[in-house]
Amino acid sequence: MDAFKLTIENHVFNILSDETILRCAYKNGVKLKYHCASGHCGKCKIKLKVGEVDLRHSGGISREDISLGYILACCSYPKSDIEI
Repeated sequence: MDAFKLTIENHVFNILSDETILRCAYKNGVKLKYHCASGHCGKCKIKLKVGEVDLRHSGGISREDISLGYILACCSYPKSDIEI
């Protein structure tokens, strides 16, 4: 299991490769918007500024949004250091 850095609004946290961005954020006291936490609703859509993730969604985000650099925090796992 790899460990990476997650940067949210100039705060840096450790995130494991098997941990979602949403879980890491809440674990560290950062409240991100979400509803279903399973990739269906799209409420947790955020812009990925830097890095690469494994996005395992269930239809809650369009191909167009993905092409524009958006991800779902609830079902995105880091593959590198990331910034949102």
